[in-house]
Amino acid sequence: MCKSDSYVLDESFNPEEFVADIKKAKAAVGEATEEDAQHLHRLVLISQVLLYGGHLFLLLGAAMPWMAALLLCGLGACMIAFARCMKWAIIGHHISHGGYDSLQKNHPNALPAHYKRGVFAVGIRRFFDWLDWMLPQAWDVEHNKAHHYYLSEEKDPDLVEHNFEMLRKFPLPKSMKYVSMLLWVFTWKLTYYSPNTYKELMLSKKEGWLARNWPSWSKKTDPVVIFDVFRMPGEALIRGKVMDAFFWLVFFAQWSTAIFPMLISVLLPAAWPLLLGRAGLWFGATTAGQAAIRALITSLVADMLSNAHAFVIIACNHSGGDLYRYSTSCKAYSAEFLLRCTYSSANFECGNDLIDIVYGWLNYQIEHHMYPDMTPLQYRKFQPLVKSICKKHGVMYVQQNALKRTWMMFQVAVGDAQMKRCTALVPPKAYGKSEIETSTVAGG
Repeated sequence: MCKSDSYVLDESFNPEEFVADIKKAKAAVGEATEEDAQHLHRLVLISQVLLYGGHLFLLLGAAMPWMAALLLCGLGACMIAFARCMKWAIIGHHISHGGYDSLQKNHPNALPAHYKRGVFAVGIRRFFDWLDWMLPQAWDVEHNKAHHYYLSEEKDPDLVEHNFEMLRKFPLPKSMKYVSMLLWVFTWKLTYYSPNTYKELMLSKKEGWLARNWPSWSKKTDPVVIFDVFRMPGEALIRGKVMDAFFWLVFFAQWSTAIFPMLISVLLPAAWPLLLGRAGLWFGATTAGQAAIRALITSLVADMLSNAHAFVIIACNHSGGDLYRYSTSCKAYSAEFLLRCTYSSANFECGNDLIDIVYGWLNYQIEHHMYPDMTPLQYRKFQPLVKSICKKHGVMYVQQNALKRTWMMFQVAVGDAQMKRCTALVPPKAYGKSEIETSTVAGG
């Protein structure tokens, strides 16, 4: 990536002082309290009301005359989409990062016992806690372990510039490339994120059949998307690798079992009018068949809206022509690590529940990457302190509107912009001897 060693900060930068200030700020925020638990309860309640209320409006809209149907089905789709995004971005995200684990230990009765990393949404609890296209265990491996500790390196599975390399090179007019991005906006959880997180999960099981038999010609850092269900077996056969073609068929067959529950969830609303009609209990101004079609369309629209909402608040967090990517790794929680959280992340507007809920608390991206195991309320307290520390040390701190950041991400994806390159942020000479030994080693 870098033709020669290059660094962003100069030798006068004091990494030890920067780390000390960040640690003091985190200590000033303090431990999670019962207030954090009550706040989470309110968030869960809001998401449940939106989800079940949305399905009720969906069913009522399917039964109504056209004008009322459009209003009720539209409202239902928006409510379901928003609830689904909340369950992932706010609730599942922070619990699965261990944000409430210390609270569970210090205040054991403040939250249900399953609101804990490694338990929440795992196994049968997936159906009750957080049902989406991604398998929660796969997301945990891809996001919590790989993305957070290899941020903006080639090993980062969420590195947009790398993942869209094929689109960048493809001989299409730029206008068509921009239009093609809409496909990802409205479908990305199914078409990209689900198979790619599943890939990371399979690779993490080093003794598993898929990890042991991964085709040598397929780079493990390359993304796996839904369209590869046809491309990868075909490419294997062209190469004369029959067993590799079989490998990809097995991979996608196994992945299909991971998305099956969510597929049923999206299709299920269409079944209720048909079941009520068969039982002679259908109450609508339409036929049960017509209502089923409306319900199905509304459910599909809800999923597309949920994808779009999540895309805007997630996909652009670490991409843009003003952010950096690196040719080296660094030690977790070292000065280099904490600085990469600011130079390779972008925050959005933040500061109150209305804004933060809309953004799914992903508007505190810099602070979240510094310390992933904090609660939403802790991030709100931490953010102004970190911003002030960055200003004190002359460290870049990006905070912009999510729609602007999404456009900047589009520009990187299609090739109109590229991320800045460097070996690392801090030159070795800026460190004291002890710091050199602990913070510039390769690895995550």
